[in-house]
Amino acid sequence: MSSINTNGAAMAAIRSLTTIGKDMGNTQSRIESGLRVNKANDDPAVFAIAQNMRADLNSMSAVKDSLAFGKSALTVARDAATSISNELGKLKQTVTQGQQQGLDVTQINTQITNSLANIDAFARTATFNGVNLLTAGVGGVPGVTGTNLNVVRDIQGTSTAITGTNSTAAGLTLTGLTATTGARKLTFDSTLAPANAEQVTVTSGGRTMIFEFNDGSAALTAQPNATTDVFDVQFTGTDSPLTMVSNLITKMQENGLSASLSSAGELVVAGNATAMTTTITGATAGTVPGGTAAITAVEGAIDLMGTRLANLGANLRQVEGLQEFTAKLNDSIKEGMGALVDADLAEESARLNSLQTKQQLAVQSLSIANQQSQGLLSLFR
Repeated sequence: MSSINTNGAAMAAIRSLTTIGKDMGNTQSRIESGLRVNKANDDPAVFAIAQNMRADLNSMSAVKDSLAFGKSALTVARDAATSISNELGKLKQTVTQGQQQGLDVTQINTQITNSLANIDAFARTATFNGVNLLTAGVGGVPGVTGTNLNVVRDIQGTSTAITGTNSTAAGLTLTGLTATTGARKLTFDSTLAPANAEQVTVTSGGRTMIFEFNDGSAALTAQPNATTDVFDVQFTGTDSPLTMVSNLITKMQENGLSASLSSAGELVVAGNATAMTTTITGATAGTVPGGTAAITAVEGAIDLMGTRLANLGANLRQVEGLQEFTAKLNDSIKEGMGALVDADLAEESARLNSLQTKQQLAVQSLSIANQQSQGLLSLFR
């Protein structure tokens, strides 16, 4: 039916033009943004997934910052600890020279004092943005706001805790060291049998420390006070006497004493320990002669600093590994998100050319449809 009121061909052409215009707008938006899914109505499910991935990427940026901070703090601590270890090597040489007859002991002791001052300086200046991992328990260090470090390692907020140490001369039990410094020791006989509630008491730097064996069956018998600290040395009924002594040495080292087992099988507490007593069955407290004890004190500090350096190195390696993993994970998430939302520009370019051609054809179709009504006039001539 021919009608001048209703032009079906023209309406079809207009609908086609509208659809083509919408498709061209979408295509141009993808080309401009580079994204196939840029809004929630483009693809609701994919857009929601992409938003979660973007949130993960933002969190990962914070993780990368935390790891970078942790690496820097650990690097500063490692370098300072290395300098302390090197200084201890020089100190051992100086103390050993002090045992030689004919040398000026006063001059040797001055060199020792200077070395201890250098150790303190290295430890106190190992600060990065307020964190110093070598002055735990040391007050009055300028710029230090924390001596422990928590490094965020993943986007769930899991952190790696790194505990600081006291690596000053006092922390290495070297305060007051001289070429003739003595030390304290425990010697053991064949009846050695540490038991529950038996103790070792050490006086060092005006501080009394009581180490009490405890198997968990009863409370400690020793009580702490303003000048006395009490530490439990845990053991089980199946532990050998040597294992129990090893546990005692570990507990002493954890609390700042330069304790070690000598080649003669004696427990030696070097440094500024001024007294030591014990109630352990089969153990006798005694004194290590001056000179020998000074060397032993430095050797104990070298061993202790070596352990701390190894821990710092292990922590630094862990952080570096986490940095590498985080960078790879970050790239993988970006790549995965790109596969979901990125536009294929080559495909979009081809689609745009196609739509432009369709648009031209639709315009021509509309023009032809509009001319159809003019043909009706010929019927009335």
